Amino acid sequence: MDHLLAIALGPVQEFIATARRTRDLFAGSRLLSEAAARAAKALAKEVGVQNLIFPAPESEAALETPVPAPESEATHKTLAEAGIPNVLLVRVPEGKDPKGLGEKALKAAKDCLLARAREVFTPRKDHLLWEEALEQVKDLLEGYYAYLPLKGDYPGARERLMALLAARKNTRDFAPASWGSPAYKSSLDGARESVLRLPQEGADRLRVRLGLRPGEYLSGPDLLKRWWQTKHGFLSTTHVAALPFFEGVRRVGQEGLLEEALKDLARMAGEEARAGTYHPVLRDTPFAKWDVRLLYETRLAEFPALAEDSGLLERARARLRELWRALSQKGVRAPPGAYYALLHADGDRMGEALDRLKTPEAHRRFSKTLALQFAAEVKGLVEAHGGALVYSGGDDVLALLPLHKALMTAKALAERFREVMAPFGGPEKAPSLSVGLAVVHHLEPLQDALDLARRAEKQAKEGKPQRNALCVAYSPRSGSERMARGRWDEKPPLTRRLLRYADLQRAGEVPSRAAYELSALVREAGDALPDEALVAEALRILGRREMRQAYREELEAWLRTGEDVRRLAGELLLARPFAEALDQAGVPVESREVWDAH
Repeated sequence: MDHLLAIALGPVQEFIATARRTRDLFAGSRLLSEAAARAAKALAKEVGVQNLIFPAPESEAALETPVPAPESEATHKTLAEAGIPNVLLVRVPEGKDPKGLGEKALKAAKDCLLARAREVFTPRKDHLLWEEALEQVKDLLEGYYAYLPLKGDYPGARERLMALLAARKNTRDFAPASWGSPAYKSSLDGARESVLRLPQEGADRLRVRLGLRPGEYLSGPDLLKRWWQTKHGFLSTTHVAALPFFEGVRRVGQEGLLEEALKDLARMAGEEARAGTYHPVLRDTPFAKWDVRLLYETRLAEFPALAEDSGLLERARARLRELWRALSQKGVRAPPGAYYALLHADGDRMGEALDRLKTPEAHRRFSKTLALQFAAEVKGLVEAHGGALVYSGGDDVLALLPLHKALMTAKALAERFREVMAPFGGPEKAPSLSVGLAVVHHLEPLQDALDLARRAEKQAKEGKPQRNALCVAYSPRSGSERMARGRWDEKPPLTRRLLRYADLQRAGEVPSRAAYELSALVREAGDALPDEALVAEALRILGRREMRQAYREELEAWLRTGEDVRRLAGELLLARPFAEALDQAGVPVESREVWDAH
């Protein structure tokens, strides 16, 4: 009798989200995807690719390493590039042992991580405790599996199987740690001891290369993520925050002025000023050659050569201020901005869509469509908007985006997902994409930014009415956190409203102070005043300065009820960071006619 076998690899959040730098985040997700791909390949060798249901490759080649090995220039345009999910589902033909297959798949995944650790650690053996580091990596990956007879009822069997798998995951195995020592704990996860050995000479420079501050330590899994790199590397939060600025420089043709200043600053900062990463988004930008931190005055002291020489540091700061003056005269807003967007998206009604699939073959078609027509296209779509993809596993997406294009990217992802998944929807229940977009300072702890993006995605999915929504969260460096939610089928959607409010602020038609006054009005009198009075007072606040009649009529059309006032007060404040980024990127303000056409 055929069986269904489900395998779950993890811990996903612990391995991926214990990240202080974006390269940790990227490497964690890719390494876990590699391990899942190796497990899927082990299953395919035993039962054939046609019996893999999720993922659903066309051949074993589609399950090859999902990213190029370090220093390799190979690329993959297969299922693997989309990212292999951490939950695998396979039909086990009669005569095959599902328990044995589960054990083989888990061993393949763990061996994959251990082999990668050996490859990454070997050239750096002098800088770590070798045995302890490997033991920590060996113990890192958890794996669980469950299986049951298929008995001809695929939907029922799959439902029972996933319940069994969840129950197995809730009865975790706890084995004693084999690497315990009195060493300091990891600064990322706080659970494992540090295995980093700093040399007698050059310790500070090794810390700089590893991105460590004084008093910070890394475990084996941390070092695996920190040292594991591909040819293309990954963008930092500072890179993404600076991209609107570079777009503005490019629009006025002043790349040469910027490049000359960066050359001067790099000479002062020394060897550490060379770019530590390359990414397709940075192609044809000076950030492909030099460290983007050179453009932030408060970060110049992070370069050892400048930190050790106060006179040289002051010269670097003076050169930077000279650059800002020169660019300002050319119409560029300088210095670079400090905020970026972190996008987290997840599919809606996916369980309901799966419940409508009656056979393993139908589920394979679903898996293949999701992977090849959506997940595999996400990277190109994100990079076309100037962003960097962390992962896209099935319907789950995490990406870093520059602010001037973040809203458009979120909308494009939601539209593509709805288009791809439309054939699998029921009446009024087609799968959709809920998106959380966190606007955060580039120096905010990455784990805090991840938490905000996840909370925004949860609010998008669980707000009223549920699902098919975008939630934008803004965490200013000083001030309270703000959120706004809107469904994708609203007219106009939240993306268009925020872009319009940003344009009105950039054009000076809605004073920036008005957003705070409206917020104060809602906070102090929003529940006490009747709707008519609240709307009248809001219009009075917005109309204090002379305003063209067309804009006044537009505002009056927006404010019909007290709820409209409350929404506008929050969304005007949320629009401010987008307005600043659009200004810095030199994006023209849309006219009223263009807005109406949308």
